[in-house]
Amino acid sequence: MDSRLRAADLLPLVAAAAIPLIFLHVRYQAHVSVGAATVYGSDVAIGITLIAAIVAGIRFGWGAVLRPRALWPIAAALLLLLVASCFWRPLEAPKTHLITAAKYVEYAFLAPAAVLLFRRAIDVERFLYVFVAWSAAAAGWGLLQFFGLVNEFEGKRPGQREVSFLGHQDLGAFTGASLAIGLVCLALAERRRLAQVAVAAGSIGVIIDASILAFFGVVLAAVTAALVGRRTGTLTVRRAAAMASILVVVGGGVFVLRGSDVTNYLSFLGIRPAAASTDLGVQSGSQRTMLAYIGLRIWEDHPFLGVGFDRSSNRYQPYLAAAKRKYPDQPAQAYPSDENRWGVQNFWIQLLADLGIAGFVLGVATFLSGLLVALRTPPPMVFYGLVAASWILVAGGAWNAVGIVAGIPLDAVTWLGLGLAVAAQELA
Repeated sequence: MDSRLRAADLLPLVAAAAIPLIFLHVRYQAHVSVGAATVYGSDVAIGITLIAAIVAGIRFGWGAVLRPRALWPIAAALLLLLVASCFWRPLEAPKTHLITAAKYVEYAFLAPAAVLLFRRAIDVERFLYVFVAWSAAAAGWGLLQFFGLVNEFEGKRPGQREVSFLGHQDLGAFTGASLAIGLVCLALAERRRLAQVAVAAGSIGVIIDASILAFFGVVLAAVTAALVGRRTGTLTVRRAAAMASILVVVGGGVFVLRGSDVTNYLSFLGIRPAAASTDLGVQSGSQRTMLAYIGLRIWEDHPFLGVGFDRSSNRYQPYLAAAKRKYPDQPAQAYPSDENRWGVQNFWIQLLADLGIAGFVLGVATFLSGLLVALRTPPPMVFYGLVAASWILVAGGAWNAVGIVAGIPLDAVTWLGLGLAVAAQELA
């Protein structure tokens, strides 16, 4: 076999082989400390993927990532601002924040790596099949946890929200991305077997993770897929009904596991009478609302460039008293403290608090420009473009429940979605 053909076949497989480590919680990974930084197996997997992408660029050219696109300069500006903001207050140990920022940038490089590696449709196909297979494994392991057959992070807790081997929100985003693949297959009347596995695995994973915001992202992805399917003429009434049924079943499952939380949150908002609850208010909707309030107050006092990346988690003190007055019914452990640096726990609001309106605009523009690239994919590769758009939407929804956390599977879903959007355009 010609060396170029062998490289073309093998290099993209590196990205597929990295999936099991990238989408695995750090508690299950080998790691080593290098000074103040910790290198996990997922970092090694990403590093090898980036090396493979560089080799692909050298062997086959860099044109795929060098062509003018709004996505690249916008995303680069966001990352540069994030790194630069670590020095807003140079006397406050910027090194720690720089390490976190470096890991976030590391995951961001998955986007151009995907473009350099996925030069043929078969490369994306193989990657998606491995992605769905690993999501099926995650859903299966989570199901075993749900029935109390294996331990989760806190031991055996049958009948509750589960984390599988990823963690809350990450499981929902990862399997939500798999479910989105299945919904795209249905909308475009393609890849029946892939659709069956993706829908089954994705539905189970989203249900047992029970992240309302990840499910919201899935709904956005489904609506987008349906609109594209209608435009292309592939979405029949039967297929639309199937997609709607899937969403109803998954949404019902999420509500069953989160019904009490939803009821408590409606009581918190004053929409319905308060009910007796054993909910401690930690990681709940009411706590997230209170933390979002603190984040918005931080932004109000630092509107243009924020307080610096990752510093909103320890800038809560000037606003804590006001938060306690505004939300007096929160338990003591729900409020941020030296022991519990909860952070803002909302990516979009943390962008405002940490990076100001400049960071927020760049963050929104990164997602929107990636979405626009994905939805403009020409008809021959519309499937891949729509999968990319779906991943961006699922991630956009899930980020409403997570702050700017570096080195987690949700980062990978985000940047791989953005990279796949450009790769789909290049394939066409």
